[in-house]
Amino acid sequence: MQAPTRVRAIEYEIWRREEAVKRGLVTEEADDHLEGLEEVAVLRCVDDRGRKLTAFGDVKHLRGLLASGEARDPAGMTLSPPAFPLVLSGWLQAS
Repeated sequence: MQAPTRVRAIEYEIWRREEAVKRGLVTEEADDHLEGLEEVAVLRCVDDRGRKLTAFGDVKHLRGLLASGEARDPAGMTLSPPAFPLVLSGWLQAS
């Protein structure tokens, strides 16, 4: 499990977990962190140093961040486990 990460969202998608694994967006190793989720929120974001990150997590939590406006905050938002258990370097794309 990773520590909380402060990010600014650039774009997001919602995928069925099985489809994300099948299309190579989520590796089988990463899938272990997302166990129990039928759908996966995928955020492409940048941290406070401008590094590109891809975060994977709970769709309900993402919808809450969108509804509250926190996801649009230019100062960023905090993603933390268990809602977002996995943050990887780079912007991962489905094949």
